Amino acid sequence: MTSGADPKKVPLRIRLPFASEAEFVEKYGVHVARGGIFIATRATKPEGTLLSFEIVLADGSRLMRGEGTVQKVALDEAPGKSGMLVRFARIDARTKALIDRIVAAREGVTAPEEPAAPPSAPLPVSSGFTPLPQPMPGQPAVPLSEDVVLGIDLGTTTCRAAVVVDGVPRLVDIPSERGVAMPSVIAIDPTRNRLLVGNAAKTYRIDHPESALWGFKRLLGRRARSRKVKELTPRLPYRVTADPEGDAGIELGGRVYSIPELAAELLKVLKDAAQNMLGRTLTRAVLCVPAWYTDHQRSAVLEAGRLAGLEVVRVLNEPSAVALAFGHGRGLARKRLLVYDLGGGTLDVSVVEITGDDLEVVSTGGDAFLGGIDFDERLAGSLINGLEESVRAAVQASPMILERIRDAAETAKISLSDRETAKVHVPFVGTDAAGAHVDLRAEVQRAVLEQLTGDLVERTAQVTQVVLEAARLTPQALDEVLLVGGQSRAPAVRRRMEEVLGRTARSDVDPQGAVALGAALLGHSIVTRERGKRGITLSEVLSAPIGVAVKGGGMRRVLERNTRLPAEKTLAVPVQAGKVVKVAVFQGSAARAEENEYLGAFHAGADRSGELGLRFAVTADGRLTLSATSPSGRQTEMTFSTGDASDEVHAQLLADAPLPGEEDPQQKGLLVGLKRLFGR
Repeated sequence: MTSGADPKKVPLRIRLPFASEAEFVEKYGVHVARGGIFIATRATKPEGTLLSFEIVLADGSRLMRGEGTVQKVALDEAPGKSGMLVRFARIDARTKALIDRIVAAREGVTAPEEPAAPPSAPLPVSSGFTPLPQPMPGQPAVPLSEDVVLGIDLGTTTCRAAVVVDGVPRLVDIPSERGVAMPSVIAIDPTRNRLLVGNAAKTYRIDHPESALWGFKRLLGRRARSRKVKELTPRLPYRVTADPEGDAGIELGGRVYSIPELAAELLKVLKDAAQNMLGRTLTRAVLCVPAWYTDHQRSAVLEAGRLAGLEVVRVLNEPSAVALAFGHGRGLARKRLLVYDLGGGTLDVSVVEITGDDLEVVSTGGDAFLGGIDFDERLAGSLINGLEESVRAAVQASPMILERIRDAAETAKISLSDRETAKVHVPFVGTDAAGAHVDLRAEVQRAVLEQLTGDLVERTAQVTQVVLEAARLTPQALDEVLLVGGQSRAPAVRRRMEEVLGRTARSDVDPQGAVALGAALLGHSIVTRERGKRGITLSEVLSAPIGVAVKGGGMRRVLERNTRLPAEKTLAVPVQAGKVVKVAVFQGSAARAEENEYLGAFHAGADRSGELGLRFAVTADGRLTLSATSPSGRQTEMTFSTGDASDEVHAQLLADAPLPGEEDPQQKGLLVGLKRLFGR
């Protein structure tokens, strides 16, 4: 399957003709700076190449080691004039110490400067070497040798990022948003041909809903033809269509955007804000996802990270991130937590056992289409229904007025978390029979909102009970309950959960920042482990079964829900020599394959009759890989088609397959299941 990982760094080992470190400093120090180095070599790499470099003396002893990017290339026939400027991304502690000595010894140098190219080389220092980001006023820069992994909560309605500095997790301040939260909204201003992100896009959306995109995380990594996407599409003001890969995309301004492209724009803003805060380049991140995300959705998150220029070192489930944020530094002695995360677009519930820095997920579940957005819609619908019929018809026909009412409903809903009443005023929503302008004015009672959304709250309670039952636990077996996510602040939510679980939820965890903070802690732990020290131990479970389509349109499960990760299992399929096994893979809990999320189709041949072993392996963070072993024992790479889920492709795949009567029973069942799913 597509991993979505960053392109591999090119390894580069340079041997310099110096006998000692002192000779290197004396003769080559002019080409070294805190921000980068000019490497003299004829074997240059293209600009933009990611390098993993090592510079050694004539005897092979190491001088410098790190990672960086080629900024500029110099080519010259004269000896020693060819080379490349490399900007540091990460350097080890020994390299940093050497650079500090070089800079300190250089007379008159008191600040980071650019490395010098060789004399008369066609590469002036002033061009092409971009200085490192500058820290915010009052915030010291973090040395490049101190690796920082960004923790990101890419939420449906808001995004946050966090970093660990001096052992303490901190939310990143986003200058453009004047705070630590950024709305997950993107808009295109066609008059100025520019992209708007965050609050600027949210403001633009009110008057130009046709040019603004929100809530698209619900579409991330979903097939355009899936039942879930078809159900959601009518509720959205923008046009959802298939992207070139067959996934759900969005058409805007005459162009189809993939959802990872849009998510990457949000990630870029968070990344830039963190770099500005720390005064250094960041290249790695831990990205959080709902626990129930499928393999294909996780791959889409990885792709978004890649497009944003980030190496995603771990995809972390949001409830696990919350548990990490809660348990950090407490030295807990085996506590069993229930994490209930009701955010803007999704619900996640997990049972987690935590002991010190060791975290083990016991059971997890959720609802992909249940969150604060749905509460907003209920209140907005009630406000619209309170208008006169003629005005109501005009409102429903105007995307702009609908957006203004939705925005007012969200504001009122948030206010009702702290108050008993909230006033709503949306001017000029229509005209009455006499032609006079009509405003929407209402005073909303908290009790009315709770009545409108009571069934939504009850759905969250049912998901919670299912998660407990899957873990074979009663509420009494829990030690703590954590309620997080913006919508969890609603009094009705907290009250109902306390009724179901029989205990008061903890209030000493940031309900909206915990996910990003936990991700940053895991990122810091990954760096700690890379340095040979003990870090966080995290054990996740599979959120939803993975299986294959079978006869009658059902799904044969290969890996069950709550299977401890990493995990693998082999499905044995009888085959005949020269025949091709063709299988569609799905993930989800529904009995019928078509009601689950389609991951892709693969085909594998057999060199002789017997059993073909189809190996399903899931990594620690929930990503699926597939392989096959032929009847003769030969392992083969399988063609797994995740790039195009169109009906036409599968129709062709089925047309080339043998007739059902020519198959053995098990392969026949797989084929018939495919035919039913794709209408052949």
